[in-house]
Amino acid sequence: MSSDQPKRFFDLWFIQANNVIKEVPYHVVTDWIAQGRAVKDDQIKPSGTAEWYPLGAVVAFEPYFPKPGHQAEDAYEAMAPVEMDIEWPKGSGVEEEDVDMIPLIDISLVLLIFFMMTTTVAAISRISVPDMTNAFTIESNPDVLRIDMDWKNNGVVYGLGVGTAAPAAEDDNLASDVELSVRLDERLKGMTNPPKIRIAAHGDIPYYLVEEVMKGLERRREKGQISEYSVEVNERARP
Repeated sequence: MSSDQPKRFFDLWFIQANNVIKEVPYHVVTDWIAQGRAVKDDQIKPSGTAEWYPLGAVVAFEPYFPKPGHQAEDAYEAMAPVEMDIEWPKGSGVEEEDVDMIPLIDISLVLLIFFMMTTTVAAISRISVPDMTNAFTIESNPDVLRIDMDWKNNGVVYGLGVGTAAPAAEDDNLASDVELSVRLDERLKGMTNPPKIRIAAHGDIPYYLVEEVMKGLERRREKGQISEYSVEVNERARP
């Protein structure tokens, strides 16, 4: 498992699905905006803070939303850098050798406006965090495998169960995603049809840890070992 962690995280609340994903890196949020997975009505806040704000009102993310009447023809166009139609005056002579500080000033202003919003917008838009107690329902179908990601003693404990049944002793309290991967591969060997997989994750687990498990499931889906997978967040992962 990679030990590198992004320096800045955000919590993203998908309003339509009433689903909160915590500690999402900045570049992942911009990717989701460009892909249309996150819309202006969704809510966002810096991880570790209490107040939520409309995603479309945050200046730092505004350039990544598609312009009205424009639709990206493919994923490459949606992910292309935003170009601003601003021509800055060029110096002459010795001044051309000086470092251009204008981009740094622009970035500083954007960050300043964003952090100012954490105090000024709060009085206008106060959003209650959704109750995550009953935010998901694990299927009882025996053909559906369930991966539990529980948060205990400031660490993640993994488990592998079927439907709503508790994990067997050998599939419970796994200390790493490597152990989980081994147990999952052993379970898949005995199945004739590619199963569905549901990840039941504790709401306090950092996003990058859930993403590591999702990457492994995506590789298995591409190989035809599983049919699909999804993530469901709760304050307690166990049924």
